[in-house]
Amino acid sequence: MQSALDGICRYFGGPYDPATRTYRASPVPGIGVVRRAFAKRDDHADYFHGMPPGARTGCQMVVTIYRSHEFRVAVGGAENGMKQRNFEVELGCFIRSRTPHAEDAQDDVYALQDAIVEWIRVDRTLGGAVFQAGEHIDGGGNNGISIAYGQPETKAELTKSYLAVTFSACEFVNA
Repeated sequence: MQSALDGICRYFGGPYDPATRTYRASPVPGIGVVRRAFAKRDDHADYFHGMPPGARTGCQMVVTIYRSHEFRVAVGGAENGMKQRNFEVELGCFIRSRTPHAEDAQDDVYALQDAIVEWIRVDRTLGGAVFQAGEHIDGGGNNGISIAYGQPETKAELTKSYLAVTFSACEFVNA
């Protein structure tokens, strides 16, 4: 499971940076850093990492596999076969926006959602990390890609929001 998690993080965040424990070169516009675990401290700069100066909205993504299911398909006797591992993946997108109007921040969240879904659809293996990402998987909890929004909050001219993108994916392992 850890190799799948790392691969998904690399697909959305670029190479792993061991010093910061993050993936800091996202190909998806609007994502500053990607994490495979929740951070001890929340660094506001991470939301805007690598973005042009003055970027109004940024995101820190936390990739989590909340549930997995494994089964074996025996082929050619007692010792040969494959294991299929199905994962329920959540891309937790924590968003910070400096837009003058909260409505504009919400528009940026919708644009981020579209960019993330489009990036999943570019390669359903997510760069070779998994198979069938966002597709129907028997025994998977999600079919397709599900989106959930959190209630935005505004305080001191900063809008905070949350977007969850969930989908199933699987991997095959020699058993």
